[in-house]
Amino acid sequence: ASMCTTKCGGLPSQAEERKEKLTKACTSWTTDWLKVWKLFSTEELRWFKNNYPAEEQEADADEATIHYKMAMHTAKEVSKKELLCLTLFTIDDECVKWPYIRLAQ
Repeated sequence: ASMCTTKCGGLPSQAEERKEKLTKACTSWTTDWLKVWKLFSTEELRWFKNNYPAEEQEADADEATIHYKMAMHTAKEVSKKELLCLTLFTIDDECVKWPYIRLAQ
């Protein structure tokens, strides 16, 4: 929802440059999240790290690590590749200009 309301931080679409690589990586069962992570531009990485609501919170030394919006952190860890794919497809589709994900043909 935040991506939609902030229009992806004004990030430009890179669909022309990476749509085929992104589609291949995101639809492959054997590709891990790191290949998708490497498709992010420097600006996109900065925006993602600054805007994804799951930053670590201070805790006492004897307490477990907690994150702001723990459910968002859990979703990122459980489905990291899918989350990263969805993020890049959303940016490349001009931040929800279409009602569906447009894969490479």
